[in-house]
Amino acid sequence: MTANNPPALVFNSGFAYMIDGDTNPTPVQPKILQSASIDLKATTKELFGQNIFPVAVGRSQVKVTGKLKFADYQPRQIRDFIGGPNNSLMTAGQTIINPAENHAIPSTPYQVTVTNSANFVLDLGVTYGATGIVMTNVASSPSVGQYSYSAGVYTFAAADTAVAGGVNISYTSTVSTSGASVLLSNASAGAANSFQCVMGSSYNSLETNFLLYSCIPQGLKAYDTKIGDFSMPELDFSCTVNSAGNLGLVSVPVTS
Repeated sequence: MTANNPPALVFNSGFAYMIDGDTNPTPVQPKILQSASIDLKATTKELFGQNIFPVAVGRSQVKVTGKLKFADYQPRQIRDFIGGPNNSLMTAGQTIINPAENHAIPSTPYQVTVTNSANFVLDLGVTYGATGIVMTNVASSPSVGQYSYSAGVYTFAAADTAVAGGVNISYTSTVSTSGASVLLSNASAGAANSFQCVMGSSYNSLETNFLLYSCIPQGLKAYDTKIGDFSMPELDFSCTVNSAGNLGLVSVPVTS
């Protein structure tokens, strides 16, 4: 092999970009990419006679699929999987979980205002701080072991004011200054949202790149946690041709 015809080698996870189908497309790079793959699988039919080997093989369809596995969450990828800009609403800000926020129950009126009460969304339960025993939610006038709440203000029984360890209150609240949220709305069946995908890798400053013109999301492992490890979202997609009848373009650093 000569210097003018270097080997087309690929090493490590490489890089990938997804370009959505918006009127003004926004490219997104799946960050901390773990792996990227493209698979082409043909459907074939063998013709046999009286002997053991086929005398002819015909090929009909070729199915093209891809997979991206990455560690960094991108809200636009979730939006595009559900159905795109017309079917899923992506907005600025997050809804966060406030787990086991500890408070001592004061005397009259036996109420606790949680730290993020101004942006309170959802009650996630209350437990006794010392024992972990779950308290029961009631509409109003709680007795021992019960609580009620309204807009981030929790009310308890007078007899619980001296309980050791106080209470742990869990709830969700909104943050408008960071992150993004995606509303997973019910989309109409039919045509699927598509995106362009660019993936590639370099070795010894030589790049091998793939461009797929029309990719349809098929599977999304959106959340996959485990003890002592990171969550690794996975996006599976199939590929189809564009309006010009082309599937994509492969670019490699060899001449023959």
